Amino acid sequence: MSECQYIGPEQTRAPFTHCGARSLEGKNYCAEHYYVVYKKGSSNLKNNTKAIEAEIAELKRLQEIEEIENV
Repeated sequence: MSECQYIGPEQTRAPFTHCGARSLEGKNYCAEHYYVVYKKGSSNLKNNTKAIEAEIAELKRLQEIEEIENV
């Protein structure tokens, strides 16, 4: 499993540090930062927010299933 690659706007100088939390399966960000990254700049935030939340929920569900199967 990979780690969240989110750096954030508060880091303006090197060395940069990543969030480091467990990323969503197949994504570069954890659930919190995935939402932050893909919500910004959307022309239709209401619909985009719902789509992002649905995708995060599905990715979390798949991760939980994978963890149960690997036990």
